[in-house]
Amino acid sequence: MGKMKHVVAIIIVLTVLIGGFVYLLPKLSEMQLLDRSKKNENSAVDTASVRDTLPDTLSFEEKMKISLAPLDVSYSKRKKRQIWTMGGGETIITYLLYAKRFTERNGGKVLYMEEIYNLDPSIFQAAKVDILSDKDDTLKLELQVSRNEFKPGASLLAVGFQVTTITPELIVAANKLDYPYDLLIPPFGLNDDAYEDLNKFKHTEITLWITMESSKLNRVHNTLRPLRIHHTAEQIETVINDAHNKIPEAKGVVSRYGEQAVEHRQLLQAILNPIKQRDLWFMDISMNKLSIVPQTCKDLGLTCKNGSPYNPENSSLDDYIKAKMREAKRSGLAVMILPLTNDAIEKLSDLSEKAKRQGTTLINLSTFMKK
Repeated sequence: MGKMKHVVAIIIVLTVLIGGFVYLLPKLSEMQLLDRSKKNENSAVDTASVRDTLPDTLSFEEKMKISLAPLDVSYSKRKKRQIWTMGGGETIITYLLYAKRFTERNGGKVLYMEEIYNLDPSIFQAAKVDILSDKDDTLKLELQVSRNEFKPGASLLAVGFQVTTITPELIVAANKLDYPYDLLIPPFGLNDDAYEDLNKFKHTEITLWITMESSKLNRVHNTLRPLRIHHTAEQIETVINDAHNKIPEAKGVVSRYGEQAVEHRQLLQAILNPIKQRDLWFMDISMNKLSIVPQTCKDLGLTCKNGSPYNPENSSLDDYIKAKMREAKRSGLAVMILPLTNDAIEKLSDLSEKAKRQGTTLINLSTFMKK
């Protein structure tokens, strides 16, 4: 009889513990999510904050939809929840923070939050959210961050034009573009009139397009003052300083040729050091898979990125532009580098409209380098 009492007591204790665990588990998930949200609070940009003055005639749910701006809203009978598909470019934690802020500002209360795993491949992240509205109605949501579609403004695309000549026709055509772009200017080799015409371009920033060591160089390229392996660090610094002094408004440096330069550590360091000293950034568009630019820049504390320029040998302009648009939409960030020609400008004349339709913001290279 005594043993039976002990068994009954143990069963009761275990029942209490299991019940408590079942009750606390979702609460712990909610606490962890809220804690992670607080850590992101200082860095997150709350898009809901700009919509605080929504009409009082709208319901709590309608206001929340306007504030969080889901790409799509549906209802799952199986889950008994509304499914809000959120645009990529933000994490689920950031969206939960937006939801929490909105709820608190509008007299509601967050009842429950839990991140969901084992998702469909098309979903990047997801979470369940239960909210009590200002009218004491319960709103059961599942926020799903799309892996393939980005929210408006979440994806970015930079455009750079490689300049080999400047004509009045090119200036007129480029000035019809209604978005920011960069001109990659060789600091040496153009005629004097071309450099004087740079101030006639609108919506543009200037980037130094500097020639570097390559197997493709010959005597014809000497006017470009290429940075070669046999040059001393002092000679290289002089060339870079002369280039920046000639075009002081330049924001950064992009490689021209240079597939050998980006493999040679000593030459690369001699190039990157004076670039850093002048507070410029560096972009490697040599497309050399053996490039040591990323590690060298990291060692020097210099902002650097890679880019893939248009190559007429393996694609058409149309295909290149479409590929870069897809890259921006899928990864959130892309850069297209193509020649400054009437044909290229014509094909990009409606780029801002196409970018807007897919939620992509057009930026200059300096902004791209900071992302």
